[in-house]
Amino acid sequence: MRKKAILVVWVSFLAALVIVSCTPAPDIQIEPDPETKPARPSPTAAFSMEPFHEAMNAEMRISFDSADEIIIGVYSGSHNDEQFGLIHYFDDFKSFDKTSLSWGPEKKVIVQVQAEDLKPEIITRNEFKQLSDLDKVGICWDSYEQTRYVYLVEGQRMLIFLQSGFDEGHNRSYRNLIDAYPVTPVCRADDVFNLMIK
Repeated sequence: MRKKAILVVWVSFLAALVIVSCTPAPDIQIEPDPETKPARPSPTAAFSMEPFHEAMNAEMRISFDSADEIIIGVYSGSHNDEQFGLIHYFDDFKSFDKTSLSWGPEKKVIVQVQAEDLKPEIITRNEFKQLSDLDKVGICWDSYEQTRYVYLVEGQRMLIFLQSGFDEGHNRSYRNLIDAYPVTPVCRADDVFNLMIK
């Protein structure tokens, strides 16, 4: 009887062992280490540049190196000053810090800009739309026979590159416009710039 009881225990043990070994192990999800988790791509990183964006990018690099100040602001108009010539106005702007490679907060003030060598074409939003419908590439980046055409569009956000200047005759400092690009869903000058600095 005792042998029979021991045999029953052993058979039960072996049956349990077989059942446990045949049961599939549960799937274990291993969380990646927080430091090795892939960074979530920013909207700019997902931006695929067209050939004209590449051309803008190359020109922006040149302007970036010579610019003392880079801002994105709304072009609000121009005024022909008798003493200082054509003055362009930008408001609601934010400045780029070349040291930290980051944008500062938006400022609700007006920036006055001159254009000594660069002669931008000033156009209205309606003209801008008509030109965009005819030639989306040209309105973002227009280079014809070694000549750069730069547009300032009234009421439009613009990415502009500036050099600081000083007028000794009038004892005043000023900002000189050296490059400008529209910030629009087609031109995407801000995204092109952000990719350029990465």
